[in-house]
Amino acid sequence: MDSKTLVNKILNDIYKNLDEYSKDLIRACNFDVQFKNLYITDDMTGKKYYIRNLMDCEDIPLFEAQNRIYRVKKVSLEKIIDEVIILYLSSRKSKDGYSFEVDSNYKVVEPMVFINYEHKERILMWNELTEEELDEKLADFDMKIDAITEDILKKIGCIDNNNFVVYVDVFMDLEIIKNITEKEGNMVMIWIHPLFIFSDNNVVKGIIAYELSKYNKNILEMFYKDIIEYCKEYKKLCSKNLKILDKIKEIAIKRNDKKVIEELKEMEFI
Repeated sequence: MDSKTLVNKILNDIYKNLDEYSKDLIRACNFDVQFKNLYITDDMTGKKYYIRNLMDCEDIPLFEAQNRIYRVKKVSLEKIIDEVIILYLSSRKSKDGYSFEVDSNYKVVEPMVFINYEHKERILMWNELTEEELDEKLADFDMKIDAITEDILKKIGCIDNNNFVVYVDVFMDLEIIKNITEKEGNMVMIWIHPLFIFSDNNVVKGIIAYELSKYNKNILEMFYKDIIEYCKEYKKLCSKNLKILDKIKEIAIKRNDKKVIEELKEMEFI
């Protein structure tokens, strides 16, 4: 089997054999997927070509690859807060052609989550809601989302592929603050983390704009002031800055937006 075909086959088999939660994360989020101990071998020279990330897959030269049995052993979500998923694999030479299997001790290593005071308080607020209060809170939040969605659509009506829907996923892990976004065709689906039901309108608007900006950079240009409101709340809850602040900084400097530049300084970003 040639090297290019083998790489594509390995990637497909890795994904097919992962647990459903890891599949969802890879499919729905823009995570940096990294590989440990994954390589293909030139059958003629014996040279190993290591694949450490998806970019490496594109750089593999064309050659006749050695038949090996590949095995996925572990998925590490320990760096999920940094948007990194690490997949651990092993392989051995095969006399019967290429094959793929799941290790009998396959496991998912859950993230080590640091929860600050603000995050704990928000979890406490959620847990203290009665069933009736939660239903009322979710209904109010749905109305808030509808109004914000309508406002955003009015402003981006001239932009292609602007179809999106927003939900609250009440089953998300409260200790891991992460919104999930998935695109099917021209439709973007956004699942907002439940702890954001306590957030102000400008923060929720920033969340939606932030998620949409992953698919259209014009959204960032239009709503960067709203997105920074989300970034400020995210830092308050998670004690870290979102990477998108790099791009917001560029926009603020280009537009000489002194207010946003000052906000970035207060966030200790500049």
